[in-house]
Amino acid sequence: MTSRSVNASLAVSIKWSLLAAVLFLLTILAGVSVTAQTRLAALGETVNQLGREHLSQVRQLGEISLAMTRIRLTAVRVALTSAADQRGDAEALLQRRLFEFDARLTEHQRAIAEDASAALLFQRFVARWKDYLAIQARLLDPALAEDRDAREQLINTATFAAFNAVVDASNDGVRLANLKADEAVASADRERAAFSLVLLLVNGLSIAVGLVTLAFVVREVSLPIRRMTEAMEAIAKGDLQTEIPYAERRNELGLMARALAIFRRSLLENERLSAATRTLSELSEWLQSAKSEPELYGMISDVLARLMPECRGALYIYANSRDTLDLVTSWNGEERALAMHPDDCWSLRRGHPYRHGSSEVEFRCAHVGDDTAEDYCCIPILARGEMLGLIHLEHAHPAGETAAERKGRFADHQRLGVACAEHVSVAIANVKLREELRDQSVRDPLTGLNNRRYLLDAARREFERAERSGAPVALLSLDVDHFKQFNDNHGHDAGDAVLRAVAECLQGLGDEAIPCRPGGEEFTVVLPGLGLEGAALRAEELRRRIEAAAVRHAGGVLPRVTVSIGVAAHPGQGRAVADVMKAADEALYAAKRKGRNRVELASVRDAAREPGHNPDPVFGLVA
Repeated sequence: MTSRSVNASLAVSIKWSLLAAVLFLLTILAGVSVTAQTRLAALGETVNQLGREHLSQVRQLGEISLAMTRIRLTAVRVALTSAADQRGDAEALLQRRLFEFDARLTEHQRAIAEDASAALLFQRFVARWKDYLAIQARLLDPALAEDRDAREQLINTATFAAFNAVVDASNDGVRLANLKADEAVASADRERAAFSLVLLLVNGLSIAVGLVTLAFVVREVSLPIRRMTEAMEAIAKGDLQTEIPYAERRNELGLMARALAIFRRSLLENERLSAATRTLSELSEWLQSAKSEPELYGMISDVLARLMPECRGALYIYANSRDTLDLVTSWNGEERALAMHPDDCWSLRRGHPYRHGSSEVEFRCAHVGDDTAEDYCCIPILARGEMLGLIHLEHAHPAGETAAERKGRFADHQRLGVACAEHVSVAIANVKLREELRDQSVRDPLTGLNNRRYLLDAARREFERAERSGAPVALLSLDVDHFKQFNDNHGHDAGDAVLRAVAECLQGLGDEAIPCRPGGEEFTVVLPGLGLEGAALRAEELRRRIEAAAVRHAGGVLPRVTVSIGVAAHPGQGRAVADVMKAADEALYAAKRKGRNRVELASVRDAAREPGHNPDPVFGLVA
């Protein structure tokens, strides 16, 4: 793009922005003018309509009140007139006025039919008027003319009170009409105030448009040039963390910003690779200090996430069966399947790193999904000639990165991943070797149970925990009855089969139980959280399970296997591991003396110290 076109585009942007602002302002002012005239006309019509309706209703109510007064006066005149001819004229006048009054009521009822509140008040007025007419009928009785006191009492008290009630009902209608008129006026005032606010806002908006136009010129021309100049000066001085502004724009400022960002990214990549090289020199020492596989995998995830922040990754390790690889850790948001088959990855099948997205002839691995990026690589982990696992890396290139930049950066990540895999493979092999040696040191090879060394460590740990929490811990000491006869009569292989069968029954005691084989035909079980009675129930269940087990050997079934079990608990039989184990062994010997194939608890004298102890003779407690 030439300099003339760049300047022209900036000028065009400013010109069209100013023109659009002016047109927008004129449109707003024209719209407000039309709206003002429309609303003012509507408000005037509303006030006129309100006056007509309100005056009409009030006039009708006034005429009704006047007619009521005339009727009452005529009725009083009838009551006070004794001459027959004069009374007849008065009664005729009363009937005429009543007829005219009913017509007025009917007309008023039609006028307020659409107004629910006015209709309700009108019904109350009619009811009170009927009450008054009932009292007035007594006033018109000719016999009342002879009783002056009763007539005066009826005129001044009864009819007066009833008539006042009717008047009050009529006044309620007038008040309701006035209230509605006041509300309508208030609503018109509110509309007028709201319209005034709209006018004020429009004027403010007009001023704001002018200010925004001015701000546009400052923000889009002078300020961007100044900020871009400052960013270039900072990068030239070595501050590579400087933010590059306006890179998202599509005009010439965006072109300049993206070019500057590419230059800065190249400098950052060189600096990052130098830092990664220094980190790799320290990586081996850290990985070799890991004490377990989970800790090692966590360290690998943390290190690779920081070394390659643009890459999502996952680490797979071969399962013990060597038929699958299990996902042990991932980083930077990578979500992979929990397991994969070795044949699903080209790198494992070919025996060297496989990079997808860089060659004309390539195939996707079966363990990646449709959401996996085109640029990914799989790096096998080898140590001492053995395939241990796989590192999977996916490159998420940033927006605006060209194809050449993407390939170059991912090539750097692959080289870095290969270097990391060399350090990781040695660390994984060493940790696996240490864990294998440790497992051999605490595991009985025949039964797969823990040995005496592990038993003592586990018992001390549980006893210390029990001291802190106050929870009990029980020990079962058991011995296979007549075990020597199995070896003598059926061979040592049969004895080994018996020991493995007993070990399988012990492993069914639950996750909290810690079964161990100290040696020979003796077994010990640590039961955290169980007291003497609870452990005795568990021991009896174990004894019956072993007795019911069928041990097969050499194509046949060996004679029934039974065990004798001694039970002791902390703190009832002592607080030290040696004391409780001794008490359990003594209970075991007691079970042997009493005929074997039974559960025997520690002595009543020792067990009685345990809170809540309740001896049960079913389990052969020693008296």
